[in-house]
Formats: sequence, structure tokens, C-alpha cells
Amino acid sequence: MVKVLIIQAHAHIEGSLSLTVAQEFVQAYQKAHPQDQIIMRDLYTQTGVPPLNDVTMRAWQKQKFDEELSAEEAQLLTQHEEWLTEFMTADKYVFVNPMYNHFLPAEMKQYLDLTAVAHKTFKYTNKGSVGLLHNKKMLHIQAAGSEYHISGKWGIVKFLFRKLFRIPSKESCALMDLGSLYLKSMMKFYGIKDVDALYIEGVDAKREQRDTILNQALEEARLKAQTF
Repeated sequence: MVKVLIIQAHAHIEGSLSLTVAQEFVQAYQKAHPQDQIIMRDLYTQTGVPPLNDVTMRAWQKQKFDEELSAEEAQLLTQHEEWLTEFMTADKYVFVNPMYNHFLPAEMKQYLDLTAVAHKTFKYTNKGSVGLLHNKKMLHIQAAGSEYHISGKWGIVKFLFRKLFRIPSKESCALMDLGSLYLKSMMKFYGIKDVDALYIEGVDAKREQRDTILNQALEEARLKAQTF
């Protein structure tokens, strides 16, 4: 059975564009692939992502030297292992989030830190790190108030040209979406090469076009669900 893991990093608010589009994608995917299993991992639950804190570091140190763990340490490491296993055993990933200050929400970054484990999702070799997750695919659904990806490669060229000659401009481009670049980089680090994205952009810059932008994204979600 194919497992599709939906990793959602978004506050529970009504009218969210990324959540609305993600829900449409899931419904369309289930209809097109009724035999597949959908797993929801909400990073904004009350417990949140298992932390990488002092307790975690102390527990890993004890584990390394086969020392006895406290109840708190054992419970935390169990949570880490459960979340990591869930990630590793999935076949497809759908990351859902809003853009926060040109990056991902902190919870999403913490989730990626949790899943970046040597000898599990990647390994070190004398030629550098090698990803261990193969034959998997990823879709990134992200909403942003401005437009970053609509202009495509030409937008990047214009952005670099303006930077080179110090020409002032308020236009954005894909290079300013650091979160998307980071997420794709991490997927490549894990060995996941089949990556795609669905961006819902410009709803703040073009408020009068909000419904149009949303409807276009919903249609794109339905189309992507057919072949994902």
C-alpha cells in the first residue's frame, strides 16, 4: 500500500489558502487513488514536534554509552523514533505551510531537523553525504502574500541584474523564497529527487484577485492529484 504523508505546518485558522488548497488536493488524490493510505501529521498540535533540546542531547549521549535513561528521556526518544519511522516509511510527502518572512514556519524547520538522522535518511561517505530515501516523491504547497515564482527564470535573471547594478525594485523572485529552496535542498539531501510545488501567491499584493488566485490554485491541486 502506498503511504502519503501530509506534513502540515499551519496555525488552525479559517480561510487559510494553503490549508484550503491542501484539503482540495487530498480529496482529489483520494478519489484518484482510493487504494492509497493518507497519513496526516499536524505540526501545530498541542504537543508539537518532539524537541531537540537539552533533554534530547543528554538522552542521545546516554544512549551512545549505553547508560540508563530517565523516564522523560526515554519517552522523548520514543517520540523521535516514532516520527522518524513514519517519515521514512512513507512513499510520498506533501508539505503544507504559509511563507513566514521568506522562510518556513519554525515547526517545519524543527520537523526537518528531527528527520535528518545519519544512517536513517542519509549517510556519510568519503565522497560526501548520500541520501537514503529513494523512489519517493514530494509536493510542496505554500501560500505567500507576494509573488515569487510567477515570473519564473526570467524573474531570477532580472533580480540578479538589479542586484548587480544596484537598481532599486520592489519585485520579488524565487531566490527570495528561502524556505522553498531549503526544503528542496533537504529532500535532495535525503535522496528524494522527484519534487514538485504548488504556490498560492499574490493575495496580499493583489487583494482584488484573491478569489481568482485561489480558484486557480484549487484547479492546479486537482490536476496534480491525478498524477502525484
